[in-house]
Order: sequence, then C-alpha cells, then structure tokens
Amino acid sequence: MSTTSSSPFSRRNLKQQLALNVTAAMGVAGVDERGKASKLRAIDIVRETGMSRTTLRPIMKVSDKTDRSPDLESINKVAQTLGVPLAFLLMTQDDWRALSRVATSFADYKAAANGIVTDELRDPALAEKVLKVLKVHPDQKIHEDVPNQVEIKRLEARNALRQRYSFVFSALAQPAGRGDRDYVVALTALASAMAHEMTPTNPGD
Repeated sequence: MSTTSSSPFSRRNLKQQLALNVTAAMGVAGVDERGKASKLRAIDIVRETGMSRTTLRPIMKVSDKTDRSPDLESINKVAQTLGVPLAFLLMTQDDWRALSRVATSFADYKAAANGIVTDELRDPALAEKVLKVLKVHPDQKIHEDVPNQVEIKRLEARNALRQRYSFVFSALAQPAGRGDRDYVVALTALASAMAHEMTPTNPGD
C-alpha cells in the first residue's frame, strides 16, 4: 500500500523485512553490566522467551534458506522481549516514511477531525469526511475539451481506494477511542492521514 511502489524497499518480502527489523532492534536492545544499551544476543531472546534456536532463526536471519515461516506467537514473543509493538516489526521502510509524513501534517488532520466529531461515538466514515474538509479527497478530474480517459480511470481508482483505506484504518484505530471524544478525534485524524499517505498514486501499478 505504499505511495512509492518503485522503492527498492518494496522488493523485500515479509520474511526479509521482519528479519531486518528484528536484527536492527537487537543491535541496541540489550543492557550491559554498566546498565548501558548494548546488543541483545540471540541466546538472550531464547532464554527470555523459552523458544528454541530453530524457531528463532527464521525470525532474525535474512538469509535463512528454509521454507519455514515464523508463526505469529513467536514473533509476538520477540516483540515483547524487544519492548516494541508487534506491528513495528512488520513495518517496511516505506511504512515508516508514510508515518513520518503523517506526523508532519497531523495537526491539520486533527483540527479537521475536531470540527467533525461531535461526541465519543465511532464512525469509520468520519475519516473520509476529514479528507474532504482538507480538500485532499477526492482527486478532481482535469477539465479538458477532450477528456483523458486513462487519467480519469486512474483518478477514479485512486479515489475509490483512498475511501476504502479510510474506512479500514478507521475500523482499526477508532475502537481505541471508545467513550472518549478526544481519543476519537485523534484516532480519526490518524486514520484519515494514514489512508491518504498510503494510497498509491497509480493504483494499477
């Protein structure tokens, strides 16, 4: 779902990305005898989680040649040992870049959401309304004497995808705001911003 489909990061498969993320985090997640940050060893994770080296290997080895895919429970144990949410171990570099762009523009999304959300009730459609208030959705067709049908189809596909993403991100984020309007506002803003940033320019690519 990246806006940068040509990025070299997108060529990594999920197993490779997981291993790269785990390895990067392990490089600084340990604690030495002086209480300073240091490398976390594989044996430390084995001892902490109780999993075998055979189970851990495909989680942390990019070059693992076996067909074994790590199971979700094992990945979650590693995430807990590293002190990060499970989702962070599955994020690509493109995901992090999208999150960075969201952080830069979040105040605008939150202001728009604050003007729309009237109470603590959740509604996935609110995220799309935020996008419309900010005039980033829907993409408008270019007025031409001879319409470019290819471009029109691209815009229609992009708009439909952005709408669907806004609903999906809302469905994932908004439950955390149950009963608290401030959280509903913030999570609706986050959902709309993520939906916009993750919508590809050319959905067909």
